[in-house]
Amino acid sequence: MKKISILAFTLSAIALSVSAQTKQPMEMKPEMTEIWEPEVPVVTPGRTAADAPSDAIILFDGNDLSKEWTNAEGGLPGWKVADGCVTVVKGAGIIKTKKVFDDCQLHIEWRTPTKVEGESQGRGNSGIFMQERYEVQVLDSL
Repeated sequence: MKKISILAFTLSAIALSVSAQTKQPMEMKPEMTEIWEPEVPVVTPGRTAADAPSDAIILFDGNDLSKEWTNAEGGLPGWKVADGCVTVVKGAGIIKTKKVFDDCQLHIEWRTPTKVEGESQGRGNSGIFMQERYEVQVLDSL
C-alpha cells in the first residue's frame, strides 16, 4: 500500500509539473503597468538661457550668500560677494547649502582666475561636494 501511495504522489507531481510548463502566462494589458499617481509635476523651462526652470531652487542670486549658505560650523559664510560673483577668501574654509539635497540636477557656472599661475591643482583648484560624499572637481581649463 505504501508503494502505491508513493507512486500515486509521484505521478501527481509529474502531472502538475507538466501542466505548469505548458500553461500560458497571463496576458498582460498596458493598464496593468501604468501608474498615474502621484501625478508628475510639469516643469516649465526658462524663457531665456538666463532664466531658471520652474522647479529650480536658486542657491545664489548674485547678491547674498546668507539666505542659502553657511560655513562648515553653521555660521555665516566668509566668502566674498561682488559683481554678481562669489569668490573664495583664503582661510575662510568651505561653504555649504543650508538645505540637504538627494537626487537633483545641478547647474553651476564658474570662472577661473584671469591670470593662471602655479602648477597642477595650485592653479584655480576648487570642487563641489555632493551629499557630503562625492566631489566634482573644478579646475582651470588651460
